[in-house]
Amino acid sequence: MREVKKVVIVTNVPQDYRIAMFNALNLLLQKENIQFKVAFGAAGYKRRKSKLDFNKMKFDYTILESTKFTFGSTENTMFTYPGLLKLHKEYRPDMTFVIGYSPATIKLWFYSFFMNINYFIWSGSVNFKGRKDSTLRKILRKILVKRAKGFIAYGTKAKEYLVYLGAPENKIHIAINTVDTHFFNEIAKKRLNRKVNTQKQLLYLGYLTPGKKIDDLIKTINELKNLRNDFVLRIIGDGPAIENLKSLTSELHLTDIIKFEGFKQKNDLPPFMEQTDCFLFQTGCDIWGLVLNEAMAAGLPCIVSPNAGAARDLVFDTKNGLILDFGSHKIAASRINELLNDEVLLQKMGYSANEFIESNVTAEKSRSRIYFSNKTIL
Repeated sequence: MREVKKVVIVTNVPQDYRIAMFNALNLLLQKENIQFKVAFGAAGYKRRKSKLDFNKMKFDYTILESTKFTFGSTENTMFTYPGLLKLHKEYRPDMTFVIGYSPATIKLWFYSFFMNINYFIWSGSVNFKGRKDSTLRKILRKILVKRAKGFIAYGTKAKEYLVYLGAPENKIHIAINTVDTHFFNEIAKKRLNRKVNTQKQLLYLGYLTPGKKIDDLIKTINELKNLRNDFVLRIIGDGPAIENLKSLTSELHLTDIIKFEGFKQKNDLPPFMEQTDCFLFQTGCDIWGLVLNEAMAAGLPCIVSPNAGAARDLVFDTKNGLILDFGSHKIAASRINELLNDEVLLQKMGYSANEFIESNVTAEKSRSRIYFSNKTIL
């Protein structure tokens, strides 16, 4: 038996939030004399505009240079993960974590019949209202789950979905999905001495797709303007739905109230977040919603759609945020109006949001849950 243990994570592409997690996990595993390697399916997506500094990756990694293919839209991009078998033969990991139910997971499932492969599924998939998986897809996922040695879930909803697929509950461990909280915590510090805005600054941040249903947010703002006229909503982001959203904004005569700021790199976000009075996170469906982590870490009071997977684990209603259905436009507008009138509660929610993230959802906290939840296997 080898004295030095080895762990591999197989995932799609390098992303800023993953790099923070992998760097933290690598440091922990080094202390335990465990070698760590990440296998990425590709170097990136064409649709991704965010710039990535590969020099920040302080862990061993390889890029498998996959062929990419899509199902319906660029949101459903898959990778072929060539060389995955060769990687296992040469590296001989004791544990392999694989993200979701990708072709990489299918390959590991198949190889496990002929090789000593202990694969663990790291999943954020959730059951949501209106989800329509084919019978074949359900069967495939249940087959992959049945042979897995264990599971890491993004949060509570992801754990429930794994149980639905047949995963033993005692083998599922939650390592809450997270971001580079240190970056956003610096914004929270600067917000401590901010002056109260005479014009309330509302913020939405995210990739603009039809599935996010940002039109519900715009219609809620249309109702809010009937209750007050001292606010502006800034929408940061780009995506296939942007032209329709701009058209809707124009039709409702909201161009003076809603400002489309376009895509911004992470380093461009602090000035917007420092001045924000309230973050509005609308989504039709998000298996998690990392922008909520970012906003809470930055100390922003957050109003969150119940359709975000993160809401279940991060938001304690009226304490560190507010869970609100933006689809009920008049009711949502009324609740937002009430909150904007309560400056004390706004400040308290923002402070509590930052405190919760710093205490529970940093990369260091999540990496520890990933490691210690499976320590007995190693």
